[in-house]
Amino acid sequence: MRPLGLAISVLGFALAAGPAQCQDAPRQPIDLVRSLRVLQDRVTHGDAAAHQSQKVLLGQLAEQFSRLEPDVWKDARNARAAVTFVLSGGDPRVLRKLLAVGPLPGMDDKLAQGALAYGEGRNEDAAELLAPINARALDAGMAGHVALIQSELVAKKDTRKAMAFLDEARLLSPGTLIEEAALRRQVAAVAAAGDFDRLQALSVRYLYRFPNSLYAGNFRREFAGLVVERAPADDAERLRRLEAELAALDAPDLREIYLSIAKEGLIKGRLGVTRFAAKNAVRLMGDDAVEGERARLYDTAASALTSGSQEGLAALERAAGAPLGEDDLELLAATRAVVDEIRRLPPEPARPTEAQLQEMAASVKVVAHARQAIERVDRLLSEAGK
Repeated sequence: MRPLGLAISVLGFALAAGPAQCQDAPRQPIDLVRSLRVLQDRVTHGDAAAHQSQKVLLGQLAEQFSRLEPDVWKDARNARAAVTFVLSGGDPRVLRKLLAVGPLPGMDDKLAQGALAYGEGRNEDAAELLAPINARALDAGMAGHVALIQSELVAKKDTRKAMAFLDEARLLSPGTLIEEAALRRQVAAVAAAGDFDRLQALSVRYLYRFPNSLYAGNFRREFAGLVVERAPADDAERLRRLEAELAALDAPDLREIYLSIAKEGLIKGRLGVTRFAAKNAVRLMGDDAVEGERARLYDTAASALTSGSQEGLAALERAAGAPLGEDDLELLAATRAVVDEIRRLPPEPARPTEAQLQEMAASVKVVAHARQAIERVDRLLSEAGK
């Protein structure tokens, strides 16, 4: 089924449960919340229609839940569904109405009250209530949600604890939007901490597991920027490890990543990383002439900026005739201008030969001896005048 068709069918499934409460077997909240989870998880497969439909479905479910008979919520599964609904972005008034009657059946009251506090934006209350909860002991349908929210609530105060909660969220909800979001948050956290090795490992895991996510395009661009900013350009071994870990990705995704790294590196002046990425991109080009020219441009530009030579400038002139996009043509023009300015700079003084250095050292010794002799004469004259 096409993505739009799936989104519409899920919406139809939810809407069918609405006004027709007189039916013999109306849809239960647990079933409707499962449909919501299916829709949300489609985002990890690149389903834009599902992403756009979430808000509509959340509103429809809130309306339906408000009309259900009280007996429906006596089923512990439906009570858990109400909490999961709020943790998933649903209207917290649904849960507030239920809790006004009393504790939910089969539910830790701190968990229910914490979910309500989170849904209502009372984060300090939510943190206090949810912190003691052991997500691993919860029902599978809400466990990952709780761990993800626990990490969010402690992130500013305790990064290490937040990372542990994110690990749990990934473990408890593999292949879902929960795992996808947890990985993105972990990458952001280790990047802020400057831990390049863990940044590399987590990013590659994300790129391998969620290449089609609606967020993957932005993630690849952000990853390229982080590599340029954090990668040790003079550490060939670490760059080789990065290359080896990225090798597991599909060629089109890998090519895009290397092109992004090369372009970002050129803009930021990280020429070693630029050449590393550009050469790998050239290797992956295949029959794509346009992308091949982009990769060669970045490599040529980095070489020209490194040498500042006439040969480098000539190579850039030749690249100007390649089929490049507007952004790359602007980057080419800027690079040519910089290389031209480098060539206009006065040459640096040549490094002295070893013989010249020895002669200079001898001269320094002569001057030092002369200064010492002058100082002795000055002292003698001073003493004689007393």
